[in-house]
Parts: sequence; C-alpha cells; structure tokens
Amino acid sequence: MKIKKEVKTGIIVVVALSMLIYGLNFLKGINIFSPSKKLYAVYGNVEGLLPSNPVLINGFHVGLVQNIELERNASGKVLITMLITDHDVQIPKGAVARITSDFFGNRAVQLDLTNGSQTEFVKDKDTLAASMEMTLKDQVSAQVLPLKNKTEELISSIDSTMAIIKGVFSKKTQNNLTQSIESINLSLKHFETMSANMDELVATQKQRVGDILGKIDEISTALAKNSKQLGNAINNISNITDSLAKANLKGAIDNADSTLYYTAQVFEKINKGKGSLGMLANDTTLYKKLTGASGQLDALLQDMRLHPGRYVHFSLFGKKD
Repeated sequence: MKIKKEVKTGIIVVVALSMLIYGLNFLKGINIFSPSKKLYAVYGNVEGLLPSNPVLINGFHVGLVQNIELERNASGKVLITMLITDHDVQIPKGAVARITSDFFGNRAVQLDLTNGSQTEFVKDKDTLAASMEMTLKDQVSAQVLPLKNKTEELISSIDSTMAIIKGVFSKKTQNNLTQSIESINLSLKHFETMSANMDELVATQKQRVGDILGKIDEISTALAKNSKQLGNAINNISNITDSLAKANLKGAIDNADSTLYYTAQVFEKINKGKGSLGMLANDTTLYKKLTGASGQLDALLQDMRLHPGRYVHFSLFGKKD
C-alpha cells in the first residue's frame, strides 16, 4: 500500500511544527513533556518585565513568566502568570514574588522563601504575595533627586542673584556709583592736600613745638621741685575752704542784705526829699545861696588882695591922733 505524497508532506509539516514548538519552548525554558504548575502575582507596576523573563530562587532558574495582563476589575493592577517548570521545587506558602533587575536592567521574578512556611506549600494556580525591587534607574533617581532639587534651588538662587545684580547695575545705579567714586576720589585728594599741609605745618613749626615742649618740661620740673610748697598751698586753700564752710556765711549775707535794704530805703527817702538830707539834696535854693555866698567871698578875697589897706592898718610909729 502506497502512502500518498500529500500525506507524507502533511506528516513532515506536522513533525516540523511540533519540533519548532518544542524547540521554542525549550529555548524559553519550558519542557512541554514535564509537569509544571502555574502561580500568579498581582503588581501595581511591572515596568520592564516581559513574558519569558526568568523566575528564580536564589539565582537558580525554576521557571519563567508566561503571561502579563491587566486585571479585569478596572483596578489598574497587573496580573502576571508564572510557570514553574522545575517539578522538584517546593515553594512554601508566604513566599514573596519580587520583581528584580540586574546591572543591565534585565528583569526577573525572584521568589523569596525566607518568610514562607516550612510545612505548607503552594499549589497550582495559587497567588503569591508581590513586591518590587527598585531598579538601578530608580536607585540612581533616588540618589540624584536630592542633588537635582538642590541644583534647582541653586539655579533659582543664581537667577535671583542675577536679577538683583542686574537691578543694582542699572544705568541709574552705575551713574550713582560713578558719582560716588568721583566723590571718594575728590575726598582722597583733599585728604592728601590736608596731609601735605600738616606735614608742611609740622616742618615749619617744629622748632616752636620743640620750644613749647621744652617749656612744658621746665614747668613740670619746677612743679616737681616745688611739690612741697604746692602741697602746703593746697592745704592752706583747703583750710580756707573749711573755715569758710564753718563760718556763718548765711548770717553775714542776711545782715548785708538787710543793710543794703535799709540803705536803699534811705536813698529812696532822700530822692523823694524826705528828711534833712532829702531836703538838702533836693532844695535848689540852698544851692543858689551857697553859690552866691561863694561868689561874694571870692569878690571879698579879691578886693582884700587888691586893697589890703582897707581892711588892715599897719603903723611903725603908732596910731596918729
């Protein structure tokens, strides 16, 4: 019995497809002829994780990620299906499926068995607790973020500083600074002129200053030599001041004040013409009479000088009969 050519071709195609499927699964780490079990885990984010990424226990390959899909409850969480191909591996309940990445950013699911039970093990289609390890990018970002924030603050501070500097060095401010610098230069020139004048003054008055200092030195020497006399003089002044302090100055001042008061009253009465002295001081008649008598006395003395014979008789031989 001859097998038709078409049947032979079909058998060859089926065998080839079977071998291709087996080869692809084998390359993925799936042995379709060995028993395997499915496990699930739910994540909030599976960035970088792809189907066929390995499932590891302490770095040992025990399976692969078979499928990644969104949950159908609109929660936004991601459900991954892990195919455990190593049938000898026992995964305890409480194990954690942690998504990790290597130095090159390749993702994998690492099964952490440290917190798992030692007596109970997961079964096919069980769901494991999920966690996600920070990627190298996340770690770098966590380290760089504070530096980035500080850099932004620094740039902001630099911008503020530049704005202030720009405001300070505006045209008006530059003119003010220029005027201020010119004023400072003028002041320095005035100080230089004053310094030169002072130097000239000191040079011209050097001899005089030396003489003054010499006089001061002589005075200080004289004071030093006469310190005893100065001490006695100071003691005498002290005694005088003590005596004045002990004296009844208030009584003397009161008496003097009373005397001046009564004297003022007397002069006031004289000015008003009261009393003899007042009448004498204020009566012009007496003044006129005294003036007239003085004039008559002067005329009499003048006549006696010119005609003494009228008033005095001298005779050497006696009076005539």
